[in-house]
Amino acid sequence: MENDSTRHGAIAIALVDNDAMALMALRSLLDRAGFTVIWAAQLGAAAIQRCIREQDRPDVLLVDMALTDMTGVDVCRAVRRWAPHLPLLGMTAYEPAVYAGAALAAGAAAVISKDDIAAIARCIRKLAGQCSPAHPGSEQSAARSFLAPSQSTNTVSATEPALPPDAAEPARSFALSAQQSAIMRLYADGQSTEQIAAKLGISKGTIFSQVARVREKLHARDRDEAVALCRRYLRM
Repeated sequence: MENDSTRHGAIAIALVDNDAMALMALRSLLDRAGFTVIWAAQLGAAAIQRCIREQDRPDVLLVDMALTDMTGVDVCRAVRRWAPHLPLLGMTAYEPAVYAGAALAAGAAAVISKDDIAAIARCIRKLAGQCSPAHPGSEQSAARSFLAPSQSTNTVSATEPALPPDAAEPARSFALSAQQSAIMRLYADGQSTEQIAAKLGISKGTIFSQVARVREKLHARDRDEAVALCRRYLRM
C-alpha cells in the first residue's frame, strides 16, 4: 500500500536502533536530508511486527546491527521472510566490515557507518530509485547489487568483500544472538560461569555451548580472547 509520503514524492524510511539518542539524531538528520521517517523502533521485534503489515512498510528500512533484544542480522532475516522485496540497509557505530558478511547474507543491501549520513542518504536514494513502481520486480535484485564498489571505508555493500583481501585479521562475525551477547557481556563484567547460569536461568552446559559458537564466529582461541574481542568491537 502506498503511503502519503510516497505519493508526495518523499522517500519513506523507517529506523531501528536501540539507542534512543542515536535514533533521535538519525531521525533529525535524515529528515533534513529530505526523507520522511514514517516510524522508528528501539526493539527488533517491534520493527518486524511493523513490517509484517504491508501498510506500515517503508520504502527503505534502516537497521542498527547491535540491538538489545536481537541482532540486526536477525531483524533483516525475519523481515526478508515477510517482506522479501523491502530494501534493507544495515547501520553500525563500529567497523561495517565486522557485520557485512552476515548482514548481506540475511538480505541487507549494505552495512554503513552511522557517522556517514551522506553515504546513508546516497544508499537510500539508490535503493528507493531501483525499487520504484516503474520497475516491478526489481526490488530483490536491487537489494543485492545496488551499489558500485565504494571508495569509502564507511560502507560495505553486496558488491564488496566483507574484509579487504590483505586484512591481517580473519573475517570475524559479531552477529551474536541475544543469549550469546548476554553471556559475553556478563563474562566481560567479571561474572563467573555459575553466576551467569543463575542470572540467566540457564545451565552451564548451555553457556559452554554458546561460548563455543561465539569463539567459532570470532575465530577466538579461547573464551578470554572472545571476551576481549567483544569488549573491543562491541564495547562490552
